Amino acid sequence: MEKFMEKYPGEIRELRLGTEGKSAVAGGQNTLPFHFFEGRPGQLKLALEITDSEPYDWTLSLQEFYANVKSSPVDWARKSVDEYGAEMIFLNLNSMEKDLPAGEIAAGVKRVAAAVDVPLAVFGLGEKEKDAAVLPVVAAACSGRKLLLGPVLKENYQEIAAAALEHGHAVIAQSPMDINLAKDLNIRLGKFFPLDRVVIDPLTCAAGYGLEYAFSTMERIRLSAIAHDDKTLQSPIIARVGKEAWKTKEAMQDTGKGILWEALTAITLLLAGADIVTLRHPDSLRRVREMAC
Repeated sequence: MEKFMEKYPGEIRELRLGTEGKSAVAGGQNTLPFHFFEGRPGQLKLALEITDSEPYDWTLSLQEFYANVKSSPVDWARKSVDEYGAEMIFLNLNSMEKDLPAGEIAAGVKRVAAAVDVPLAVFGLGEKEKDAAVLPVVAAACSGRKLLLGPVLKENYQEIAAAALEHGHAVIAQSPMDINLAKDLNIRLGKFFPLDRVVIDPLTCAAGYGLEYAFSTMERIRLSAIAHDDKTLQSPIIARVGKEAWKTKEAMQDTGKGILWEALTAITLLLAGADIVTLRHPDSLRRVREMAC
C-alpha cells in the first residue's frame, strides 16, 4: 500500500495564536486536505463570528438568536466558547463604521481578549485608511496576546504588519481571489514580517454564489504550497464563510436553509484547503465539526 501513496515536498507552516493556556495551532500539514492516509494532517480551527457593536447588518433570525448577548461583545464571546464550543472568536469591528476613537475600539477588543480562553481574531472593515488607523492601536492595546489581525491589504500592509510585528501578533493577508496576488502580498510581507505569522485570505463566496471560483483559488494555493513547495504560499488559509452564507437570499428567507448553506459552504472550502473557517450559527459549527473533525 505504501508505494501507492503520494509524498509531497512542501508543508504548511504551523500558526500558533493566543497566550499560554489559551493557545491553539492551525495548519502544520504536509499533505493535501483530508489525505490523512498520506501524511500529517493539519489542525483545523472553527471560529464563531461576533461583532463589537450591535450587528445591524446580520439577518433578523441571527439577531434574534443572539438577542440576549448581541449588545455585549464580552458576553457574546463567552457564550460562543462556553456553550457553543467555538475554538476561536472572530471579532468583526463594525463599530469602526461609527468613527469611534481608535482607543475606545481597542479597549473593547482588549476586554474580549481577556474574557475568553481561546484565540481571538480581530477584523476591520477592509477599508485601507480606516483599518490602518485602528488596527495598529488594537495591536498595541493587546500587546503580547498573539491576536490574528486583519485584513492586511496591499495598500496598507506596511502600517498594520509593522504594528503586529512589534506587539507579537499574526496577520490576515487579504487578496481578491487570485493566486498571483496572494503570492505577491506574501512576498511583500516576507521582506520584514515572519511568514509563520501570516494567514492567507483569498476571499470567499457562498454555495451558489461563486463558490466554484473561491474553491479553485484556494485549491491552487494549496497545491502550489504542498505539491510544488512554493514557500511563499505555505501559510494557513482562512475562509470567512459566515458573512457570505448569511447574505444569500436562501439564508435570509429561512434559518434552516441558512444553517445548511453555511455548513455546506464551510465543508466545501475545507476540502479546498481552508485551515480556519468562520461561522455565525452554532448549529453550522456543530454540523461542520461532526463532518470534518
